[in-house]
Amino acid sequence: MPELPEVETIRRQLEKEIVGYAVAEVWFDRPKMLRPSAEGFIKGVKGRKVRGVERRAKLLIFELDGSYFVCHLRLSGRLLVRRKDDRPDDFVHIILKFDGNKELRFAEARQFGYMEYVPNGEALDKILKKYGPEPLGDLDEEKFYSILQKSKKPLKLLLLDQEKIAGVGNIYANDALFLAKIHPQTPAGSLTVRQSDSLLKAVEQVFKEGLKYGGASDQWYRQVHGEKGSYQEHFKVYGRVGEECEVCGTKIKRIEVGGRGTFFCPQCQVKSK
Repeated sequence: MPELPEVETIRRQLEKEIVGYAVAEVWFDRPKMLRPSAEGFIKGVKGRKVRGVERRAKLLIFELDGSYFVCHLRLSGRLLVRRKDDRPDDFVHIILKFDGNKELRFAEARQFGYMEYVPNGEALDKILKKYGPEPLGDLDEEKFYSILQKSKKPLKLLLLDQEKIAGVGNIYANDALFLAKIHPQTPAGSLTVRQSDSLLKAVEQVFKEGLKYGGASDQWYRQVHGEKGSYQEHFKVYGRVGEECEVCGTKIKRIEVGGRGTFFCPQCQVKSK
């Protein structure tokens, strides 16, 4: 699933590509991916210009004339900017056709992603209130420590809880815990202030690296012109089971935490007794 660095990379690229363009037509073949309904979505966006593209957590927010639509890429979504005469892309289920020769294609192999029309700022606020504070924005050391102290969950699971901390997914949670030298099954509320500060800095570091390399394209994620990001070439532990730790040379192990594949170095990230 695209995480904060991937979604922010897409946002920055879309801002350059589609702001100022009006939606002339909407094509779709999976009505369930348009909310509140296909008819309601088309009525809301057709003929309106895109005034801006923002992001909250893993959600893309498209500002129109007095209203919005949001897009969640979920597990395998891609937003691709194409010319109308470009060859077809695989798994495309929604196309926003703009004035001129430009279109935005929403490709989603698993069809869990969606676009939703939001009529006003009040309705948008209700959607965004579901998300907690996020790193590289409104999450400081004191707030982060307070969130950890209120939870008995394993740290890995707390980092993935979007209501508590927004934008972190499986890739960056694994790598951040490695940098902070904390075992992923450590209870969140057991961390000291120093450990908490170290973990927040680690999350911020991997997010910055993810942005620097244009995201991680180890699976479905692609940038808006179809290019791959390259953060997968810089994974610390994620996906590296059996490979040597870059710090101590111990082989990376894989376990499951809450049903999610979790990677760690058993030497650098010792489990508390």
